[in-house]
Amino acid sequence: MALKNLPRKREDLHLERRLGKGFFGEVHKAKEVAGEKRTFAVKKVGLDLIEQNRLTEQLRREIDILYNLEHKRIVRLYFDFNDRGSMYLGMEFATGGSLFDKLNQVRKFPPETASRYFLETCEALDYLHHLPKKVIHRDIKPENILLDGEDHIKLADFGWANLIQADKRETFCGTLDYLPPEMIMGTGHDESADMWNMGVLTYELTTGQSPFGSSSKEATCRLILNVDLRFPAELDSDAKDLVVKLCQKKPLDRLPVEKAMAHTFVTKFQVPQSTGSGMDDPDDFGRPSVAARKLQKDFEKINAEMQQLLAAKAATEESLRGISAELETIMTHVKEEKEARSKIEAANAEALKRIEARDKEIEKLRSTSKGGAAVEASSSPSGGYPTTEKKHSLLGGLFKK
Repeated sequence: MALKNLPRKREDLHLERRLGKGFFGEVHKAKEVAGEKRTFAVKKVGLDLIEQNRLTEQLRREIDILYNLEHKRIVRLYFDFNDRGSMYLGMEFATGGSLFDKLNQVRKFPPETASRYFLETCEALDYLHHLPKKVIHRDIKPENILLDGEDHIKLADFGWANLIQADKRETFCGTLDYLPPEMIMGTGHDESADMWNMGVLTYELTTGQSPFGSSSKEATCRLILNVDLRFPAELDSDAKDLVVKLCQKKPLDRLPVEKAMAHTFVTKFQVPQSTGSGMDDPDDFGRPSVAARKLQKDFEKINAEMQQLLAAKAATEESLRGISAELETIMTHVKEEKEARSKIEAANAEALKRIEARDKEIEKLRSTSKGGAAVEASSSPSGGYPTTEKKHSLLGGLFKK
């Protein structure tokens, strides 16, 4: 049923708490600010990150697919809008959380519970695979399967989904532990890739372990390509048979969705049964449990962030080294200028001393010169030419004789 008066801008919603976070965005529980105050799961996607990774088309595809899907086992998309930095997708809120969280709590499910979850997920795939334009999900895993308030499946996260417009797609996508061989080899894939995912999902639901998980990506790929399946001895025989028939290396050898729904592992539990907790310890065959896979994912995320921090640290240290070298050069120039200034000041002081000595010498010469002139002036009347009076006296004496 279509909802009316839906939110059209960020201010229409109050984001209450974060439900999950991925590389490209976050999912929040949100409530309308006004009106009926309905609750939605709002996916917030950063537009700059989408553009940088050239995933605008993929995001638009997810939106177009979700708007056109209407099935009780699939999460509904009710609205979408943008602001300057983000796109917001308002989806149906699944009150039961994710199948991954529940599996992580109980470690594994009893066969009848795993069978029901398998059937309900197949009901969603049966709808998708038989649309006029088939849709393949390509990333079925417990993290992308939600539960409503009555513990029924709601398939979500169509970020990797695509319409099949040709016989096979050739895009490499999905979660590594769930990838079928043809996607690793890049030979193209069709809706049978979803059925491989269902085989891996069945293994995890019934054992609590990943059938192909390993300590490295290379080892995981090798296990998948060799279809190296190992089963606990106590595993339900029908569950084992179903996994084997779904995890076939050749896509054409896998059970299609309608035959998978009719498998004995499904039909023998169709009588309603109570959901068990499945707290038994799983046997360890060297394959990681779902909890271990979560820890591994968290470790990889933390490791990636650590690498970014280390790269930033290295860049900062390199910048500091450059600044230190520049400062050292400046200090050397300052020291050289200081030494040169000291030499100039010493030379100036020496020059001043010489000037002062010269001034004293000149002053002394001037004093000596003035003294000589005074002596000469005082001795001139007696030792020089006779005065007029003396001349007359001498002449008078001559005439008297």
